[in-house]
Amino acid sequence: MSDNDDGMRPSTHRVVWVTGAAGGIGAAIAGAYARVGAKVVATDQRPWEAVPGIRTITCDVTSAIEIEAVIAECDRLGGIDTLVNCAGILRRDDVLEITPQVWDRLFDVNVKGAFLCAQAAARSMISAGRRGSIVNIGSINAEKVFADTVAYCTSKGALQAMSRAMALSLAPHGIRVNNVAPGAIADTRLEPTRWAQAAERDAMRLRTPLRELGASTDVASAVIFLGSPGASFITGATLLVDGGRAASV
Repeated sequence: MSDNDDGMRPSTHRVVWVTGAAGGIGAAIAGAYARVGAKVVATDQRPWEAVPGIRTITCDVTSAIEIEAVIAECDRLGGIDTLVNCAGILRRDDVLEITPQVWDRLFDVNVKGAFLCAQAAARSMISAGRRGSIVNIGSINAEKVFADTVAYCTSKGALQAMSRAMALSLAPHGIRVNNVAPGAIADTRLEPTRWAQAAERDAMRLRTPLRELGASTDVASAVIFLGSPGASFITGATLLVDGGRAASV
């Protein structure tokens, strides 16, 4: 992406909120927005090392009070234009062993948290008369499922459906809502142990038509595009960043 491509660059006053930004895909997205001149508010549920040029805040996306504090910070910077819902958790459990507590926790973060942040951001955009963009980070696992991640796969399917429904609801206000579905990403925070195993990496490469794992920066590039003027006529869509996995048998 060229720095001179106005279709891909946010305006100099754009304020972007990225959740789940302490590492992996979220950190890559926050960094990418900062490099193209956005004012970035990056949040995560735990404190982490400050990043130059990025406002970092601790925020639990299931807490309405903490979400409102982030919106207030965005307002202080000029008002939120773009929200990227990247906060998410993954658990591996046999379907016969999943507890109600585990199920609820995954849905609280992966679906309810994304909804609450999107709702708060949309309200702020509408109040300010500002057109905006919401990008949810889903997963190819909404379609290509695994037997030991039933709750996770189901939550990502729900997030994908929610993105489409919110796109319709918010379209009259000029707010676009899209979903990015990553495939196997080598440097995600979700499964550091899984990717440490060479055999698992090789298996995921073989499942991917391009025969390689993706990087967090690949996802960040897709998010930057969906939030840019170049995507101004795109809403309710899911952009696959999966090396062709969804197209495979």
